Amino acid sequence: MSDESDFDIMDPAVQQCPYEGYKQLRRTAPLYQLPSTGFHLVTQYDLAREIIRAPDAFPSSVSPMALSDDGIAPEILAIYESEGWLPLASCSTSDPPYHSRVRGFLEKLFTAERVRAATPMIDQIAETLLDELEGQTEVEFVRAFAHPLPMMVIADLLGVPQSDIGQFKIWSDAIVEPFSMMASRERRIECAQLVVQMQAYFADMVAERQRQPRDDLISDAIAYRDSDDVAFTMQELMTIITIDLLASGNETTTAAIGSGMKLLIEDSSALAEIVTEPALIPRLAEEILRLESPAQGMFRRCAKDSTLQGMSLAEGELLNIRFGAANRDEQQFANPDQIDLHRSKPGGHLAFGMGRHVCVGAALARQEIISTFRAITQRYDQFWLTPGCDEPCYQPSLFGRNLLTLPISWSPRQRKPS
Repeated sequence: MSDESDFDIMDPAVQQCPYEGYKQLRRTAPLYQLPSTGFHLVTQYDLAREIIRAPDAFPSSVSPMALSDDGIAPEILAIYESEGWLPLASCSTSDPPYHSRVRGFLEKLFTAERVRAATPMIDQIAETLLDELEGQTEVEFVRAFAHPLPMMVIADLLGVPQSDIGQFKIWSDAIVEPFSMMASRERRIECAQLVVQMQAYFADMVAERQRQPRDDLISDAIAYRDSDDVAFTMQELMTIITIDLLASGNETTTAAIGSGMKLLIEDSSALAEIVTEPALIPRLAEEILRLESPAQGMFRRCAKDSTLQGMSLAEGELLNIRFGAANRDEQQFANPDQIDLHRSKPGGHLAFGMGRHVCVGAALARQEIISTFRAITQRYDQFWLTPGCDEPCYQPSLFGRNLLTLPISWSPRQRKPS
């Protein structure tokens, strides 16, 4: 890349490996206005943290769906209005008072205590998936493991049948893809049709739980009352269940698990370390999150005229905080492009954000990554890309970092004779 004008994060080819471009932007234009869209990319760690820590000056209420060239198509609005409920902003893309109302509920679901209680279930799902792959030397890792594990975990927590998770994945992708800012108008309309199908499924489940509550997240959402003793509306329930829980509860973790396997294939020394010393796996999880941040970018909006990095910004201008760039900032992390299992502050990255909008499911996501690589490395100690298969590639997205496929081969650990 000769200069920053050559870098267009909206280019699917650039999205495959944006890190050299991020590096140049950090050095020459850490607050860079993208010519193709007009919004500003934020690539430095300290600048990203400054913006995140000022949520009133730079609020989160920005809908990527509405930023498409044609906005939210009338056909999409008609589908939701006639067949379902128009989704509200997610917890991560909303501001008080709605954000406070939803976050007050979600924070109760993913406490450290509740994640500890769920850990045996997560471990068992990992073992079950590996049992199903027993004897296979070649697997498509995304389809066989990275997709199903987080989906099976959130399905268990929601109290929905595991037999339906194949359909849940289709629905979850339909929620996320329009936010990528890469989907065509036709695909966004198709996604809306899939989402209202999902809403109908969960509306039936809400009605069932209203009659017979269970010990699951859907029942918790129905029973919740905010500080004013107000229950969630059906529109709010549909948004919380389908976006904040189902989609957010699996898409980014799937991305982290897939990218984590790819990173270990590329770094045999890190793999050898965790095989020899499994206690380092929580540190591996932090390095996966830092190096291949599952949420590559989030929007913030200027609430008033502002100045950042000496640049004047007008009220309403948009900033896109590139977590994937900030988490490889050489001013913050030594050897930023390498796995380092011995960093003094292993959780010092911004993969989960911070402050008001720090990810409420961070503890659950971390545990799923830890359980994954602990279970896998107890059985296998060598991994490589399967020869003759296409190179791994990422789904085009401004927001996410999801591998479409990862064909791998693996070798079982040789057990020492007792």
